[in-house]
Amino acid sequence: MKNQILQKDSINLLSSNVTGRKEIKHKIYFSVNGEGYGHSSRVLAIARQLNPEEVILGSYGYVLKRFENMAFTTVEICPEISFVGKDGSFDISLTILKNSSWPVAINQLIREEIKIIQNYGVTCVVSDSRSASVFAAHKLGIPCILLTNQTTFAPFFEAELNNLEDSLIEKSLREWLRAGTKAVLTNAAEPFFLKVVKDWLKATDEIFIPDLPPPYSLCLPLLCNENFVKKKQRFLGPLLPWSWKMLIRSDHKDFLPSGFQRFTKKIVCTLGGHRYRKPLFDVIPLLAKQMPDVLFVVLGDFKSDIVLPNLYLAGFVDNPEEFYLSSDLVITQAGHSTAMELITLGVPMLVVPDSGQVEQESNAKRLCELGLASMLSYRDLNVETLLVQVRYMLNEQAFSDASKKMSKIARDYLPDEEAARIIRDYSTRVQAY
Repeated sequence: MKNQILQKDSINLLSSNVTGRKEIKHKIYFSVNGEGYGHSSRVLAIARQLNPEEVILGSYGYVLKRFENMAFTTVEICPEISFVGKDGSFDISLTILKNSSWPVAINQLIREEIKIIQNYGVTCVVSDSRSASVFAAHKLGIPCILLTNQTTFAPFFEAELNNLEDSLIEKSLREWLRAGTKAVLTNAAEPFFLKVVKDWLKATDEIFIPDLPPPYSLCLPLLCNENFVKKKQRFLGPLLPWSWKMLIRSDHKDFLPSGFQRFTKKIVCTLGGHRYRKPLFDVIPLLAKQMPDVLFVVLGDFKSDIVLPNLYLAGFVDNPEEFYLSSDLVITQAGHSTAMELITLGVPMLVVPDSGQVEQESNAKRLCELGLASMLSYRDLNVETLLVQVRYMLNEQAFSDASKKMSKIARDYLPDEEAARIIRDYSTRVQAY
């Protein structure tokens, strides 16, 4: 009898504790790199799996404007780094010079992120390719997940040494000076930069890779091979800002103006907002003149005085996936997020990576290895070479077959749901008791 009474009292005490337990309220802060549209696209894929009141989206520039059109709380943050380039080339030495105050500025950026985390009562931070938010969360003891498709950056500096050798062979004084300056800048920056990257990766609780697992990973050459990073990496699959199931069931004619709906062959060229991609933009109207039976759609912030019946300058669009799905070929820079969208949709690519942008050049090479794309460099870019490549890809069935095969693999994943589940789990851990 005594044991029964004690057992009953224990149950009542447990019941009392359970009913008085701490209420779990998720506040998930996404700190998003605004250099490129793809970062915001994959973040939105996760955010839409959460309740709007649980989400805070932080970014800057046109990415922030994109977020402000959504049903989420937004906050403006400062950029960490600005990229510099010219005539299709990413210039690491000029980028280093422009961002030379970064070691001082990062402390202010971390303070900014700490203030946001505290003001909004954040319970989990998701950093898309930003360092300040990771260091801020680590300092406060808040769970932090890094969302990225690159965990090693040494190839950026290795590429500069290769460029140095090439320029010495040319024996041009101007190239000697330019390459020498690059070597000094990059070699001076490398130890500090790679040390920061290592600390950045160590400060994260988990790393989301929005890609297919090996051996199909597009970003495989850009992933760190050290165990302290590999054990944190989780291959989610392609994170898309839209549902491919809903997309393939919808009608894709209405988004084109009536004058352009008659074309059966369509090529989309997506350029984003970087001005140094203008050489590629300039050659597209010339290509359109050579192929009057094909509709060319240009997505990006570029203007032209050339008017052709088969050239549609669509500008920036919130839903490029509609254009992609209706196309026979997409000309792109091999940015990771865009490539993952096209892989999922099963659309072949002709990639023209920004020169010197190691990530894009690596992605372009991998896409070709996987049989999903062909590649053209800015050095070889002109209307004649582009015309040959485009005609070859439109007539070669192997690209279409490989793209459809990879699309079936990509569609087996539910990365947005998986990511939301894990994020809520981390958020719960710091509130459970």
